[in-house]
Amino acid sequence: MTGMLQFKNLTGSVKDVDTKNNVITGYLSAFNNEDFDKDVILPGSFKRSLDTRRDKILFLNQHKWEQPHGGFAVLKEDSHGLYFESNPLIDTSYSRDAIKLYSAGIMKEHSIGFQVVQSDYDNEKGIRQIKEIKLYEGSNVTMGANPNTPFRGFKSVNLKDINDQVKAITNVIRNGDLTDETFVQLEIALKQLQLASFNLGKEKAFKKKDDPTHVTRLDLDPLISVFKKHTII
Repeated sequence: MTGMLQFKNLTGSVKDVDTKNNVITGYLSAFNNEDFDKDVILPGSFKRSLDTRRDKILFLNQHKWEQPHGGFAVLKEDSHGLYFESNPLIDTSYSRDAIKLYSAGIMKEHSIGFQVVQSDYDNEKGIRQIKEIKLYEGSNVTMGANPNTPFRGFKSVNLKDINDQVKAITNVIRNGDLTDETFVQLEIALKQLQLASFNLGKEKAFKKKDDPTHVTRLDLDPLISVFKKHTII
C-alpha cells in the first residue's frame, strides 16, 4: 500500500491538557510497537517530513481537513515516538468541544494520516517494518474513528474501562455545552461501548460453557447493569 493514504491510532496518547491556553500535548505515534495491522513504525520514520514539511503538517479534528485545530508548536521524535505540543487550538465550536472531551477523559487517542515511503517485510515474523513516512496530519480521535480499523480500540478493554468511559460520556452529555454534532458522536460512542460490553459477556460465557452458543442472562447482567446505571432519559 505504498503511496496510499493510511491512518493509525495510538491509544492513551494524551500527556497533558491545558484548558486555560487550549494546548494539548502527547504522542501521535509510537515506535517499535506492533499494531493490529502487523505494522511496526521504526525510529527515524518521520525525520524527512519533520525536516522538509513541518509547517504543512496540521492538527485536525477526527481526520477532517475542513476542521483544522491549527498547527504544532512542537513536533519531534523522541525515544517513545512522535511527540507533539499543539499551538493554541483555534476558537471554533469543534475545537472547544475537543478540549471539553479531552478534559472529561473521553478523548484519549491520537491518529496520523500518512503515506508509507519506505518499508521492509520481516517474513519470519510476518510484520511490515515502516522506515519512512510522509506525514500529512495528526488528529484527535474518539474510539472507532480510525477509517481503516473501526472498533479495534475495544479489543483490549475490560468491564471497568467500559464503565469508566460510559460514566464520563454520560456526565458530559448531561452537563456539557456541546454542539449537536458532538452530541450525536457521543451517542454513537455509547452504542459502540454497549456492543463491546455485550461481546465481553459472550467471551466470558464461552470460556465457561462447553456449548459456545450458550449465553445466559447471568453472564450478561453485570454488563447490562453498567448501562442501566447511566441511562440517559
